[in-house]
Amino acid sequence: MLTQQDAFSIGIVIHDFVFGGSERIAIRLANYWAQQGHPVVIFAGASDGEMQNLLDPAVHLVIAPQPLCRSASSMTQLARKAAQYFRKNPVKACFVPGNYHWPVAYHLGKLPVKVRPVILTQISSPIYKPGRAAWAQKIFNMRMRILLKKSDRLIALDCTTAQQANELFRRSVTEVIPLPALCGSLPAPRMPDAASLNILAAGRLTHAKGFDLLIDAFESVSRRYPSATLTICGAGPDHQALQDLAARKGVQDKVRLTGYVTDIRPYLDEARLFVLSSRREGYGAVVLEALAAGRQVITTDCTPAARDFVACCEAVHVVPVGDSSALAQAMIAVLGKPAPDSQTLADAVKPFAIDCGGQAYLLLMSSLLARARKH
Repeated sequence: MLTQQDAFSIGIVIHDFVFGGSERIAIRLANYWAQQGHPVVIFAGASDGEMQNLLDPAVHLVIAPQPLCRSASSMTQLARKAAQYFRKNPVKACFVPGNYHWPVAYHLGKLPVKVRPVILTQISSPIYKPGRAAWAQKIFNMRMRILLKKSDRLIALDCTTAQQANELFRRSVTEVIPLPALCGSLPAPRMPDAASLNILAAGRLTHAKGFDLLIDAFESVSRRYPSATLTICGAGPDHQALQDLAARKGVQDKVRLTGYVTDIRPYLDEARLFVLSSRREGYGAVVLEALAAGRQVITTDCTPAARDFVACCEAVHVVPVGDSSALAQAMIAVLGKPAPDSQTLADAVKPFAIDCGGQAYLLLMSSLLARARKH
């Protein structure tokens, strides 16, 4: 573990504080690094969003002049502004939190050597996605090579992605660091109430998250188990449409939309199982949170997290993307059997604690900085 004498400054760039997996992990890492004694600055394109109150007071927050609204070109604009800021206010290392923020790595990499930080860029989504056309994959690969060519290290969340990235760049440029999605002081998991048939889901209420498919599937579940309920935590533009869908399916009294919540752990403690119904997803950090709470997970085949834990057949069940019938069958099957031991599920995700991932990043940054000093 690094000591106070080893402390170095770290920069992170995010678009805003609207709920998203990559942004949430970036905030968690920023808080952890600041608590370890490192000066940390977050440069954000805007102060919008629910998650700003999660930021530790020790983290220095800078909002871009003339705040940016999300648009097709806003991330490129933010990357330029971030590079200008860090040129005038240099830091030793910068963390780029995921695919959406890749333009930041490109523009930071163009800074003069004297002020250029060590750049660590995370690959937060699969490089090769099922259903992507061959021409689209070629464009993706070309964009990835261009935007990340100046990064000192790429950070993959699993070994398969690391191997694919190294093959794309034709050299060893990638490290594997498990997603630091879990707080270091999580409460011990508890077994779900034997009578509980509450199903939990969480995420931004958008088409990509597939909550319409989940409500459609839940209609079948409620016919089989009339006391079953569905709770969806999250805010977003599809809120009213999902309420209307639940009413059309006749399950409006059994479906609860909570709005945005800071912490889903209390909801997990009351749930029997967690469902990730997404049409597309990054790593799916919420899967780790559910397992840490000792809850079984049903997920569409939209996330590498499914491959990491599917070997533990009691923990994670995978169904095809977009198949509400398969989703319903999986939920009915899980609810029909006794819950597995919660502690066993929680133990499976210990490597994903912030202490492990946060330190792994610090050690890698320290190593790259030491190498840069020698040159």
